Amino acid sequence: MGYDPNQPPYGAPNQPPYGAPNQPPYGVPNQPPYGVPNQPPYGVPNQPSYPPQTSYGVPPYSQAPQAPQKKSRRGLWIILAIVGGILVLACGGCALAGGFLAKTVAGPATAVDSYYKAIESQDYNTAYSYLKVDTFTIGGQKVQASADVFVRSASYLDQNKGKVTSHSITSTNVTNDTATVEVQVTRNGSPSTVTLQLKQIGSDWKIVQLDNI
Repeated sequence: MGYDPNQPPYGAPNQPPYGAPNQPPYGVPNQPPYGVPNQPPYGVPNQPSYPPQTSYGVPPYSQAPQAPQKKSRRGLWIILAIVGGILVLACGGCALAGGFLAKTVAGPATAVDSYYKAIESQDYNTAYSYLKVDTFTIGGQKVQASADVFVRSASYLDQNKGKVTSHSITSTNVTNDTATVEVQVTRNGSPSTVTLQLKQIGSDWKIVQLDNI
C-alpha cells in the first residue's frame, strides 16, 4: 500500500474532527445549561430566597417602653386634709359642747353639795349664803327665809330629827338658767328625799326653793 499525497490524513474529507457540523458541544442548541429557560435558579420566580427571620425568637430592636407615669396623689391628700380638718373641728365642737354641758350641770350640783356640807357641819350662816329665797318649807309650813329664821329652824330640826350625817345627789336636771336637784338626806340614820329648785344669778347658782332644810 502506497502513500497517496491527495488523501487527508486520518479522516474523511470536510469532516470536522470529533463532532457533528454546527452541533454545539456537549449540549442542546439554545438550551441554557442546567436549568429551565427564563427560570431563576434554585428558587421560585419573584420569590426572595431565604426570607428574613428573627433569630431565636427575639423581636427586632425597638425603643424601650416608657415607664408608666405615677398618678398624682395631690387630690387625694387634699381630700384627706379636708376630711381630717372636719373631724378635728367636729371633735373640738363635741369637746366644747361636752365641757359646756358638764360645767352647766356641775354648777347646780356644786351649789347643792356645798349647801349640805355646811348643814352637816351645822354652819347655818354659810348654808344660808347659798339660798336666794323669800320663804322655805319646814314640816309642810312655809317660813320666812331670813337668816335668823333659817338658823333657828335648822337648829330645831337638828335637835328634834337628828343632824344631817350624809347626803347624796341623785339627779340633776338643767334647763337654760334653771335646774332641779334631788338629794337623799340622812338624819339620825333615816334617809329622806329633798327637792331643790335653783336659778343661775350672774355666775352663781342659787337655791330659790326647797321643800325641806
